[in-house]
Amino acid sequence: MNTFKKILASFVIAAMSSTSFAVANPSYEEVKAAIDNTLAKVEETKVALDNGTDNEKLIDLVTDARQLQKDIANNVLDVKRNQASNVLKQVRAALQKNELQTAKESLTDALNRYKEIKQLYASNH
Repeated sequence: MNTFKKILASFVIAAMSSTSFAVANPSYEEVKAAIDNTLAKVEETKVALDNGTDNEKLIDLVTDARQLQKDIANNVLDVKRNQASNVLKQVRAALQKNELQTAKESLTDALNRYKEIKQLYASNH
């Protein structure tokens, strides 16, 4: 009987621990908010770049956008999100080299990619 109790206790503990660490899929609202927040930050960065904001501030804005886009957790969007994130890396690299024209072009590309992600997500939900 003692062995049975140990096995039962082990089973209960294993079952409880496996469900307590399960990661819930983000809701539609959470993913939509992440897309909207990222898009808003990229748009803010574009306006700041067009207005001649200093590079340090622009780099901070790009970094913020890259952090926000990490919350876009959706299997359908992962590839496009990663591609857009890579474009934001190009923007940051161009700003670090003070290549403003390249940064503007890449930022416009990133903005269009995040708009596409938003449309794609809206059409699937």
